[in-house]
Amino acid sequence: MMDYELRTTNHKSRTINSIFLCFLINTIIVCSAFAQQGKPEQPEHGPGGWGDYKHESIEIIGEFAEEADGYWMYLPASPVPDSADVVVFIHGFGAHNPVAYGAWIRHLVNRGNIVIFPRFQKKLFVPIPTKQYVPNSVKGIKAALKYLEEQHTIKPRLENLIYAGHSYGAKIAAYFAVKYAEHGLPKPKALYSVQPAPTEFRGAKLKDYSEMDADIKVLNLVGQKDRIAGDNLALLIHNTAGARHKNLILSALDESRKKPKLDVTHAAPCAMDLEFEAFKRKNYIMKAIYIRSKTDVVDYYCYWKLLDALMDCSFYGENCEYAFGNTEQQTFMGLWSDGNPVAPMRVFVEPVYPKKSERKNRKIGKPAK
Repeated sequence: MMDYELRTTNHKSRTINSIFLCFLINTIIVCSAFAQQGKPEQPEHGPGGWGDYKHESIEIIGEFAEEADGYWMYLPASPVPDSADVVVFIHGFGAHNPVAYGAWIRHLVNRGNIVIFPRFQKKLFVPIPTKQYVPNSVKGIKAALKYLEEQHTIKPRLENLIYAGHSYGAKIAAYFAVKYAEHGLPKPKALYSVQPAPTEFRGAKLKDYSEMDADIKVLNLVGQKDRIAGDNLALLIHNTAGARHKNLILSALDESRKKPKLDVTHAAPCAMDLEFEAFKRKNYIMKAIYIRSKTDVVDYYCYWKLLDALMDCSFYGENCEYAFGNTEQQTFMGLWSDGNPVAPMRVFVEPVYPKKSERKNRKIGKPAK
């Protein structure tokens, strides 16, 4: 394994050394901590794996992140590429410190992507009301792209851009997948919506997603034990999106095992990396992340694998069997240390309209056949 170096360019340059096996993303609540014994390790090959890491350091643009409409940006280095694909990664409510997502960001950048991390909040309840979240995000994204155009040698491949987000960030990402032109943003090739919520708040709210371009590819993820976001907005996006290629995916609890347990809650995408800590101030959401965040099989084989595969499929027509179609490659969650498979993800290809008796935010009805 190699050591990976982060180089911060905020004109207060600092260099940080770190090992890349630390990882990933969050928002509104507590992140589960659980023992790693017996769980699958990060795979070497394929989407979600470490074998495709191409860069040994990360350049951080951090000087423009002070305000609620600012941004951080993470660029591949060592070697510095001529151009790179773009991930716009939108944080969840209260998780505007990139440390909550650091491991996932590291994974994406080491694979050769530019990650733009716009913020839409100054503090937990600043700004309120939530209608300011969209314009704040728009301003941050545009400023980051302008910086790349005017001040950096890496050319962003805007034809290969994805909007990705978790919780409220997923709601904003889905909004941009429909309304990008209205805000002067680049058209995405794909949307990656992880546990989108909430449906009630006005910021980024849409009646439905039927105006989404048909050629945008969509993956929409829900955790089986997510009692924060539930599945209401995920179902609305999946059932109404105009996209031709879309799957709704349930990260499922492995009920065959009591220990070690898989985290399939709203907090599951968390995997803190202290190298990405942007500031020390903590709200109650971030305090929970600092205490309990872990990285494990759910990250490697679910969140990371599916985003990698979605980008490969959307940008280059590769690894589509890992992203769509309820295939074995898509649903596979690795093997326990005893050789038995981890319970697979459940994939829904067609619209899903569960009965009210199945609506307790525990599952989305029966698995697709």
